[in-house]
Amino acid sequence: MLKMLVELLLPYVNDVRFVDEAKIRKFAEAQNILLRDEHLHFLMRFGSEENGRPSIFEWWEGDFDFDIFSKVYLEKYPDMEVPAGNTFFGCDFVGHSLCVDNSSGGIFLYDEGERFGLVHEGIDGFLLRCMASVYGTEAFAEKTVNIGVENEIFEEFRSRNHREKIPGATSYDFEYVNLDRPAIVSEYYMVERNLISLYHPTRTMITLSGGILGEI
Repeated sequence: MLKMLVELLLPYVNDVRFVDEAKIRKFAEAQNILLRDEHLHFLMRFGSEENGRPSIFEWWEGDFDFDIFSKVYLEKYPDMEVPAGNTFFGCDFVGHSLCVDNSSGGIFLYDEGERFGLVHEGIDGFLLRCMASVYGTEAFAEKTVNIGVENEIFEEFRSRNHREKIPGATSYDFEYVNLDRPAIVSEYYMVERNLISLYHPTRTMITLSGGILGEI
């Protein structure tokens, strides 16, 4: 389900240019970087800044292009040293750095070679959050936003629909401590052909219906 949603949303991203696969592979081999397949495809699809920062990453307030990826490995900034067993993914505008676990594909917070909390369960989950947030009114026929849902109702929805939760699409707060129980920021559910996102900090429930969901 997650991969299908990402594929259906990809055509709406029209402000990036592809990076040549051979260029990325050559750099990774020269720097002895392990690239998971989904990370390679991510850099190919979203790695160019020729048209400026893509809108989905402006929303996320971060940089994930091939240029910054290359600089991290070539210029070897001490605070950007990537933890062993991980590959650099990107960073936000206030200095948080993210890496991809080479085994699980999870995206983690890191600093100066030390890895901290899980931020996204994977690249597809990261993309869904970015694209659904930016293209919510373009890719779907209807968007309903409820802010400040009562906690009892919020949790009752989660309990009642736990089987409809989309695996791999949960994101977490930036955690340098409390790594075993990171605070959930957002999660996604597919309920009665509606894509529903829950944003925990403000107990916001966003319901997206129609549009691309008719192709599922």
